[in-house]
Amino acid sequence: MHRKLSLDNQNVYDAIRELSNISKFRIIELTQHKEMSITLLAKKANLAFNKCSNYCAELEAHSFIVKEKKGKNVLVKSRISISQLSSCTLL
Repeated sequence: MHRKLSLDNQNVYDAIRELSNISKFRIIELTQHKEMSITLLAKKANLAFNKCSNYCAELEAHSFIVKEKKGKNVLVKSRISISQLSSCTLL
């Protein structure tokens, strides 16, 4: 059972929850330095195409990735830097 708490920064909490999914985080990792099609992403992340596509839509809604249609393919590129995230230290 989850408690319902009022948060001052609900959007930050939602963003952290989004990135806590290992498959979504893997999509961010794979698209750090190059655009990748959803088909290739699904294969590399070991996800079904539909699940990968849904995850990409959710990540795009939080502005973590950008999608661009090129012909029949939808290319995905990360908008956040994992190296910047990893330089943050939590106490």
